[in-house]
Amino acid sequence: MFINRKLKPAFIIYFSWRTVLFSTLLSVAVVMLHLNGIKFIEIPFLPIATVGTAVAFYVGFKNNSSYDRLWEGRKIWGEIVNLSRSSASYLLSVTRCERGKDLTAAQLSAVRTCVMRQIAFVNLLRLQLRKRNMWETHIYTQLARDCFAQRPFELQARECLNKYVSEEEAGSLMAVRNVAKELLHRQMAALTNLKRQGVIDAYEHSDLMRLCTDLYSQQGKAERIKTFPFPRQYAFFSEVFVNIFVCLVPFGLIGEFSKLDGGHEWLTIPFSVLIAWVFDTMEKVGDTSENPFENGINDVPMSAICTNIEIDLLEMLGETDLPEPLKAECDVLM
Repeated sequence: MFINRKLKPAFIIYFSWRTVLFSTLLSVAVVMLHLNGIKFIEIPFLPIATVGTAVAFYVGFKNNSSYDRLWEGRKIWGEIVNLSRSSASYLLSVTRCERGKDLTAAQLSAVRTCVMRQIAFVNLLRLQLRKRNMWETHIYTQLARDCFAQRPFELQARECLNKYVSEEEAGSLMAVRNVAKELLHRQMAALTNLKRQGVIDAYEHSDLMRLCTDLYSQQGKAERIKTFPFPRQYAFFSEVFVNIFVCLVPFGLIGEFSKLDGGHEWLTIPFSVLIAWVFDTMEKVGDTSENPFENGINDVPMSAICTNIEIDLLEMLGETDLPEPLKAECDVLM
């Protein structure tokens, strides 16, 4: 996720130089042909403007749909933040209340393990969502790879589990296909065991199980976005229509500018490039929002969110050695 209010010119050029170069060469060729007496290349601008209007509507529809996916992804992680804080705060609050007797060291350790397991869950969900699908390899993810080290999932997952759960549990979890799901399953089993020991009562157990169920629901919503790409028929033809329009623009402008006195045909070049850049940028804005969990530069900042969750939950446990909030690199917060 970009954090700067304005994009640097170098970044804009990085994504648009191909279209700008192509439009420049094409418009220069059209102007030179026209100045050399080849007038039949002129196309009335009205049909081209009609095509441009249709393309603008189509690209706008695609961009709105892409933004909906991005915003839904952010809302999902907002809910995960709320549920993580609520579940940890609830469990710690009810277990620290007076119950007529103090909890044993094993019971206190079990409560702490539940909170640490919640931290492990959000981080493993983040890592699973950032596994690259076949449709998520393009220029936007390449730029992120240039700025951020991308290590194998298995290595990152094992390091994360070793940090938050026991070595034995980490080893067994690595054999599971969906580690985040399994962490929640074990969390619910651990809460049930605390109920059997009398650490929490039936009502508290029911509330905590509901929070875990809500976390399952948010995981499922995130996986739905991850495993179902933006429909290619919309994304593909949006790019095709933009390219067709960019190719037609100089042939329509040359006729209009040639009607002006004083040889203004050369104005075809800057205006063709400007129109091409605007439409190409609109197309790419939608592309960068299609898949919010793809390791792209406009992703939902899951790493920063997970770090904030970890800080909050460790503070609830009374820890003082807390990680620093994640900072942006290359103007991007991951």
